[in-house]
Amino acid sequence: MQMDQYYHRDERLVIRIAVILAVALGVLAVILSQKYSLARQQVSPEAVWAVVYELSTQADLDPEFVYALAWAESGLNPQARSSVARGMMQITRSAWHEVTDESYRLAWEWQTNVRIAIDYLVYCRDYLKARYSFSYPLLAASYRYGPYYVQNKNFDIQELRPPKNNIYQRIFAGNVRPVSPPAMIANGN
Repeated sequence: MQMDQYYHRDERLVIRIAVILAVALGVLAVILSQKYSLARQQVSPEAVWAVVYELSTQADLDPEFVYALAWAESGLNPQARSSVARGMMQITRSAWHEVTDESYRLAWEWQTNVRIAIDYLVYCRDYLKARYSFSYPLLAASYRYGPYYVQNKNFDIQELRPPKNNIYQRIFAGNVRPVSPPAMIANGN
C-alpha cells in the first residue's frame, strides 16, 4: 500500500491547528472565568466602610485613614493581586505572618484581609511609637514599604521612594484622609 506523499504534512498541519484552538479556548476560558468571578466578588463601598470603621475604631486607628489605604491598595477590589500581595488591602505574605498564624489563603476573604491588614497597621504603629516616630504618613509608608525600610531611612518621609499612587502621595504629603467614606458623602460632610 502506497502512502500519500502529503500525508505527514497534512497530519502536522491538523495537529498545529488543534493546538492553536486548544490554547485559544484555554485563554478564553481564563478570561471569562476572571470576568465573571470578579463581577460576583464586588463589594460595595458601604460594606467595606462598615467593616473598616468597626475594626479600625477597635484598634484605635483612624478609620478614614484605613479606608483610604484600602482604596489606594486595590480600589476596594477583594480579588486584587500583585506579584507579592493579595486581596483588598494588598497584604504581603511576610506582613500577614508577622501578625497571624492563619493561612495566607484566607487573604482572598475580604473581611479577613481587612482584619489582618489592620492588625499589621497596629504592629507598624506600635513599632513607630516604640521608636518615637509615629505619624500617619509614616504609618502609611510602613504599611507600604515595611517598618524596617522606613527605619533604615531614619523615619524621614522625604527619604522614601515616592509613591506613584495618588492617594499615597496625598497621605505622604500629610492629608491622612484623602478619600471620603460613603456615609460622609451621603451626609454631605
